[in-house]
Amino acid sequence: MTSRLSRFAPVVLALLLVPALCLADGFGYQGWGPRVGISSDPDQVFGGVHVDLGEFAPHVRLQPSAEIGFGDNVTTLTMNGMVSYYFPVNAPVTPYAGGQITAAFYNFDSNCEGFGRNFFGRHEHNCGNETKIGPMAVGGIEMKLSGGARFLAELNLGFGDLPAAKVTAGWTF
Repeated sequence: MTSRLSRFAPVVLALLLVPALCLADGFGYQGWGPRVGISSDPDQVFGGVHVDLGEFAPHVRLQPSAEIGFGDNVTTLTMNGMVSYYFPVNAPVTPYAGGQITAAFYNFDSNCEGFGRNFFGRHEHNCGNETKIGPMAVGGIEMKLSGGARFLAELNLGFGDLPAAKVTAGWTF
């Protein structure tokens, strides 16, 4: 029973936080956009979308995203809940840093050999499906474009069985 409760604790916590976030000044839909990139471990190309939900605290933005990746004998679907601090600089490029919780759903090809390295060597994964949830560090820059659109370049570093690194480019409209 304890394991069942621990699986639902993050969902309950998120549901409790949503009303508080909605009351924050500046919080709400600010735009959406496509994102593309590459990852290592697994070595993939990926594409997806993100939604800018605005600031729930000064300079702190919530920007969830979803991506699908292909390569390294696996198809990956990731759902990301990113929270980042956007440094208040008076420049056309705004740096940001933060983190995200990532849920990665792996669907291995029938001829998979496994992937994933840690500090102790190489993991072996069974062919089929796996789900991994964990944190990723996020850092990047955002640049305002003409017409109100924004461009982002981002680096994510994963922990555990998540992708080791991801380099992403994206646009917000």
